[in-house]
Amino acid sequence: MTLKNGYLLHDRYRILDILGQGVSGFAYRAVDEKLDISVAIKECVNCLGEDYQQFQTAAKVLSSLRHPNISGVFDYFFIEGQGQYLVNEFFEGGGLQQWMLAEETPTEMEGLQIGIAICNALIYLHNQDPPILHCGIKPSAIKFSTFGEIILVDTGIINPATVNQIEFFSFTRSAPGFFPPEQLGGGILDERSDIFSLGATLYAALAGFPPENSLDRATGKIQLSPLQSYQPSLTSPTVEVIEKALNLRFEDRWQSAAEMKDALIAARDALSPEQQQESRLPSPDLNPTSISPYRRMPEKSDRSLVGWIKNKIRVLQRDPVWYFYAVVVLVLGILFGITLLRPRGLQNIFFVEEPHTATKVVSNLPVATVEPPRPTDTMAVLETATPQKEEIIVKAIETDISPLPTPRGGGVGRLAFVSERSGIPQIFVIDVDSGELTQVTDLDDGACQPDWSPTGEKIVFTSPCTAKRTRYPGSRLMLVEVESGALTPLPASLEGDFDPAWSPDGEWIAHTTLINGRPQIVKLKLSDLKTIRLSEGDFPDSAPAWSPDGKQLAFVRVRGVSQIWLMDANGKNKVQFTRSGIIDNSNPAWHYDGSIILFSQSLREGSPLKQLYGMRFEDIDKHEEYPIIPRIRLDYIPLMDHVDVSPDGYWLAFDHWFFDLLQDIYIMTFPGANLTQITDHPSRDYDPVWSP
Repeated sequence: MTLKNGYLLHDRYRILDILGQGVSGFAYRAVDEKLDISVAIKECVNCLGEDYQQFQTAAKVLSSLRHPNISGVFDYFFIEGQGQYLVNEFFEGGGLQQWMLAEETPTEMEGLQIGIAICNALIYLHNQDPPILHCGIKPSAIKFSTFGEIILVDTGIINPATVNQIEFFSFTRSAPGFFPPEQLGGGILDERSDIFSLGATLYAALAGFPPENSLDRATGKIQLSPLQSYQPSLTSPTVEVIEKALNLRFEDRWQSAAEMKDALIAARDALSPEQQQESRLPSPDLNPTSISPYRRMPEKSDRSLVGWIKNKIRVLQRDPVWYFYAVVVLVLGILFGITLLRPRGLQNIFFVEEPHTATKVVSNLPVATVEPPRPTDTMAVLETATPQKEEIIVKAIETDISPLPTPRGGGVGRLAFVSERSGIPQIFVIDVDSGELTQVTDLDDGACQPDWSPTGEKIVFTSPCTAKRTRYPGSRLMLVEVESGALTPLPASLEGDFDPAWSPDGEWIAHTTLINGRPQIVKLKLSDLKTIRLSEGDFPDSAPAWSPDGKQLAFVRVRGVSQIWLMDANGKNKVQFTRSGIIDNSNPAWHYDGSIILFSQSLREGSPLKQLYGMRFEDIDKHEEYPIIPRIRLDYIPLMDHVDVSPDGYWLAFDHWFFDLLQDIYIMTFPGANLTQITDHPSRDYDPVWSP
């Protein structure tokens, strides 16, 4: 049966829409309500006998693949009487096909970078035992992450020993020009079949047109049009490597992905220095046998005005007739800007202030040698993280932070957090200096999402809470006295309440409530237990966070993607804070002086992996976001979520993953020194919040 929009699959995946239909069933876009991420789900309905076994084998093998240039598999499950399901990473857009549809023909350098990256992926797949063939390389199968990483999606699980039993209707009907004659004719395939498809994909990307149908070429009906007939400016080494991959006979193509990669690198190195700069993509020279489960994070794309202009200039350079128009538009824009009496948004363009001096921090110091910031220090946040270098470039941001040398966390230095060590989520409190641990709740239905009262005597939380989720239908808010454990339930809505946030004056609790299934933000007045609705109902709103002065709330609004928004405490004057394109942001938290909002950001489009970012309140509408990561050398990419700032502004507490194995509570001094592990338990610990 076709799954309808809104259907909850496997008690976890909410179906959003249909992506397409294949031989074995539909592909769906869904949201993982446990991790609050977008995923792609492929189904195999009525799979019996060999089909059932093949799909199951494919799921097991694909879930074991770990490579920076291959999309990941998150989950696999079977539902009796319904079918088998495979859950994959989902990419909203930003792929090679999107470039081509927008008539943004890749530069020669970009085409070579894409080819090298996909060769890396093929080397990894073909070196598996037994080898894995993709059998579906085409422009729509190549995606770009937010950081420009080149990702091969729709990976097949075809064993060359049995490939003659496979029918390729889903591929050949939609894109016959990208596949070799042996695949279109139902013959035996091997690794060189993928090489043909990669050559056809690069041909189409650089020419703007796909190559001629390989079966028609094999029967003599037509010949391959020379690539330079479409793009005379392409260099000979690039043309030769692509056209060799498109040979009809196995023996005339590149004999391995490694051989083709070497040829692509040679063609790239033969380009002029100016041509090598014409790229929106980072270097794809990654270790092809890497088994890291996470992507290496290259430099973040330049989303400033200057970066936008550079990108447009690259496009204009491909057709010189546009030079005149570009100059006219630029001059008119400058004249118009000058007439605007230098408002704040344009002062940064026409009247440049003295820049801060960028410093370099060598990230190979042990934690113990990193000194905490002095009261006169400026806040430093990471601007870029280059995967090929040991050093990290740091950008300084002026703040008025004047923390005192108090215990960790300020005052008593306590953290409330959620732990699943008792089998179901419960609220615990830990003294970060002594490590003394106290279990605060012991409810059969579980407890999660703690937040302290301003006095530090009570905690508000969500229950029932049987697992970590982004929404809790049917839940309500409860108060617990930390010392006595006495519980007080708060008035419940009809559909569910969660995401509690206690106001700084102690009079209100803002939270998320479900109204007709849509999350909305309300606030509950504790003196009379009356609720005031703050969301208008137009969009899903959730995760409110009070500003230190109690005059504003930061929250998450979903308009295609999740971004951080702001509103007054009465719900008025809603304005978008972060503008991260197709990347989701979540879990906002204010710095103690209200000058900065910290939040979680996905590593790339649709990824469940998150890091911490910060943005100054004054930089709203400027796209000035900065990663907050430990300034020490680590052998893995630090994944962090649910940050909370100590009352003195001195420490950050957050969820921290060691690879993808454990989730524990860590702290570090703001913005990135003295990384310290606070909890260490085989079960998951998460959602820390500092005691006032």
